[in-house]
Amino acid sequence: MTPKVLVTGASGFLGFHITKQLLEANYRVVAFIRSSSDATLLKTLDCSIYRGSLSRKQDIETALKSCDFLIHAASKTSQDSPDFEDYREANITSTRLLMEASEKFNIKKFIFISSANAFTMGSKENPGDENSGFMPFLKNSGYAHSKYKAQQLVLQAVENDAFPAIVLAPTFLVGPYDSKPSSGRLLLYALKNKVVFYPKGGKSYVDVSAVATTCVSALKSNKQGESYLLSGVNLTYKEYFKKVMVISGQSKVLIPIPKILVSLIVIAASVFPSKNMRLLKTNLKMLFSENYFSNARAQKELDMPKTNINSAIKESIAWFQENNYI
Repeated sequence: MTPKVLVTGASGFLGFHITKQLLEANYRVVAFIRSSSDATLLKTLDCSIYRGSLSRKQDIETALKSCDFLIHAASKTSQDSPDFEDYREANITSTRLLMEASEKFNIKKFIFISSANAFTMGSKENPGDENSGFMPFLKNSGYAHSKYKAQQLVLQAVENDAFPAIVLAPTFLVGPYDSKPSSGRLLLYALKNKVVFYPKGGKSYVDVSAVATTCVSALKSNKQGESYLLSGVNLTYKEYFKKVMVISGQSKVLIPIPKILVSLIVIAASVFPSKNMRLLKTNLKMLFSENYFSNARAQKELDMPKTNINSAIKESIAWFQENNYI
């Protein structure tokens, strides 16, 4: 019988692409989504939809009991709190409950979708890789810290109990079907404004379809207990916005955000150490950093496709236009 995969967070940007590519690879898919999630896009696919809560053991077991594999792509991704406890239930407790259910039903492979923020970023010349650790300053990001802790939970189970898991850590996703939108907000910001302010840092932009393809490859591989950074093209914000201008045919005024402004905010955060100031300081540090990563291991061991960033931007713009976002 054709293998069946449970995909959590299937109504999200990456979750939808994973579901779509699994179906194209002839897997059966159970798409696990929250009761309140919009399933409009999922209903265009030939998958089973299960509505429930990842905080409820019974919901997880009901959805998982007939599956062979699990891809855990659900996550609380908002960046609006520095407090770890605000993310514990959604990002850590849910992961633990899914792992326990996976052991109960002898799941063949558990793929945990982590975040590149669980690793240390690098420069274009020396990009971050899987051998780097968690960046201490991101303990002031509840999201990043919780993803790292959930990742460690998975890897410890691999080491201690031979739990059949792989960790995949994507960078900044680009592509169509970002209905929320999530990472597509950066693209929409550039498209909707005549004047575009940009920080002097950069990101690793990856085609969402390349990440989804690699998830399918990971299911088929014999790899276990490994972590893989799923990055793409390392670009400064200015380089990215210039590409958006060329591809969209729009002319924009690009203005760098002065570093002195950041320094003043950092000083203010030290003088007035509130929760919001701590988060702002952390987010600004990320925006002005070289947030670059290498996908060499994923390309070598999981055949991760190379990102054509121009095509990914073009497809994203087309989808946003067709669906009246711009």
